Amino acid sequence: MKIVYCHNYYRHRGGEDVSFESDVEMLRDEGHEVIPFTRDNETIEEGNPLKLAAETLWNRQTYREMQDVLRKEQPDVMHCNNLFPQISVSVYHAARKSGIPVVQALRNYRSFCANSFLYRAGSTCTKCLTSAVPWNALRYRCYRGSLAATSVVVSMQLMHRILRIQRRYVDAFFTPTQFARQIHISGGFNPESIFVRSNFLIPDLGPAGGDAGYALFVGRLSEEKGVETVIDAWQQNNIPIPLRIVGEGPEAQALKQKAQGNAKITLVGMLDTQGVLAELAGARCLIMPSRWYETFGRTIAEAFSRGTPVVASRLGAMAELVDHGTNGYLFTPGDADGLARAILQLTESEPAARQRMRAAARQTFQNRFSRRSSYVQLLQVYAFALRNSQAGISVSHALEAARRVHGEQSPMLPQANP
Repeated sequence: MKIVYCHNYYRHRGGEDVSFESDVEMLRDEGHEVIPFTRDNETIEEGNPLKLAAETLWNRQTYREMQDVLRKEQPDVMHCNNLFPQISVSVYHAARKSGIPVVQALRNYRSFCANSFLYRAGSTCTKCLTSAVPWNALRYRCYRGSLAATSVVVSMQLMHRILRIQRRYVDAFFTPTQFARQIHISGGFNPESIFVRSNFLIPDLGPAGGDAGYALFVGRLSEEKGVETVIDAWQQNNIPIPLRIVGEGPEAQALKQKAQGNAKITLVGMLDTQGVLAELAGARCLIMPSRWYETFGRTIAEAFSRGTPVVASRLGAMAELVDHGTNGYLFTPGDADGLARAILQLTESEPAARQRMRAAARQTFQNRFSRRSSYVQLLQVYAFALRNSQAGISVSHALEAARRVHGEQSPMLPQANP
């Protein structure tokens, strides 16, 4: 199968960037031809906001470039990861004109939330989820605290709704968790065309022992990630194990100041995937303290791959992935004392109990986040898109493309997820 794969890189590298790169590597390893079509927010011209605003709504250049790519490559499907802000939905139109089915990953909530997090003023917010016009986004200046920038995002959302862009031009969607799928259905997405496809990890280095004995946070250092709650837990409670914080972001300097003077807290900075997996190997637990509705939480899967239990907020997809008392613990979002109690419960348990929890974490990874299961799920989404494409491409095309992979039987075409 030949796939054109679109992704707009973020300025601060995150899980969506990793998911894109992992998918490209996996698909190529499985014998598919992948043509990446990318943009990078590092190249945005800061002095030309009107140009960026116009391109966010409809980027003529990417439309023309995509037309050229599709004419030259004649792919079977277009797979879109993140199109915001520089690629835009103009590539959907190019694909439709060329008769190419479109698959769109839904890894955040930007379709109905200006800041994409369903988060505002320190807590979750769903005011715009079912609103015909997201006035509250403008009222609270939800995108970067700017009325002008928020207006651009809201204009994009309204254009998509009025023109029914997603229903007219996208043949299949997928989210990484059932929770994220239900949120999108609540926001107006057609349940018949939205599927759950689990994330996976490359590489899987296998379980480790957590012998270094520290607690670990990995992620973007920003308000919605809840890192302040973790530092408060260590500052206000007598937690015996060290805390290591991996990542960077807009709150980095404030968090360094907050942690200053506490010898148990170390801010490591940014690490690549290999560095993160090495940190997880030595960790007693991973802490996932997010205060927003994470669509997935890639670091949870990374932790489970190493057999590392997760202490996470009882919220959204995190509560779907962490089984309290089995492969980790859950606590109330923003509750530093509750987090401290969970950490103490883990550290004060008997070694045999900790080993059982590590084994359960590893088993969760093998059951839910293997590369093979994620690959089969993606083939099913592609086949659904090919079958249901308004371009009229037959399902036999999808099945034949899938059968070319190692000569295997194609997976069954999926029904809508329950």
